Amino acid sequence: MIEPLENSNNLFILRSASPRRKQILEDLGLRFLVVPTNVDESEKESERPLQYLERMVHLKLQSDNYKESTSIACDTIVVYENQILHKPQDKKDAIRILKILSGKKHQVHSGAALSKPGKLADFFYDTTEIQFRIWNQDEIEHYVESAKPFDKAGSYGIQDKNSPVENWTGSYINVIGFPLRGFLQRIDDWKSFLKV
Repeated sequence: MIEPLENSNNLFILRSASPRRKQILEDLGLRFLVVPTNVDESEKESERPLQYLERMVHLKLQSDNYKESTSIACDTIVVYENQILHKPQDKKDAIRILKILSGKKHQVHSGAALSKPGKLADFFYDTTEIQFRIWNQDEIEHYVESAKPFDKAGSYGIQDKNSPVENWTGSYINVIGFPLRGFLQRIDDWKSFLKV
C-alpha cells in the first residue's frame, strides 16, 4: 500500500483488496492508496450479467471519505450460458463450478469505473473468452486443494499453476481482473499520479 499523500485531492484510490489489481497498478508506476469497499454482491431478479457488473462497480465507488479523490473500482465476473458463476462458498462449491466449466467455453468480463471530483464515474469493461480443458474429478480436486481459488470468480485463476485454462481469446490481464485496455485509453484521467 502506498502511504497517503498530504492532500486528498492528490490521491489515486484503488477500491479493491485484490493483490492482482494492486500489482497491475504498481507495474504501471502509479502512486495510489488501497481502500477496499465491502458491498452486497447479491444479484437482482432478471438482472443481466453486464448490468450486474456495472452496478457492482458503481456501488464500490459510493463510499466514505474520498469523494474529492480520483478513484477506480473494479469487479470481475465469470459467465457461462448467461449465468454468473460467483466466487465459491467452499471447497465443495469450487469443485461443482469447475465441473460445470470442464471442457467448455465461457466469458470473463472485468469492469471498472474511474471517478473524479466533479465528474460522473466512467464505466468500462473488457471481455475474454476462455476455453477450459477437459479434466477429471481427481484433477479438479487436486487443483482446488493446491490453488485454493476461493477468492476468485469461477473458482480458478488463469495464472495458477496447473490452471484449467486451455486457451483464450482476448486479454489475459482482463481475466486476472483488470480491464487494462480501457484503463490505458483513459490515461488523461490518471497520468498525473504516475511516479516521476
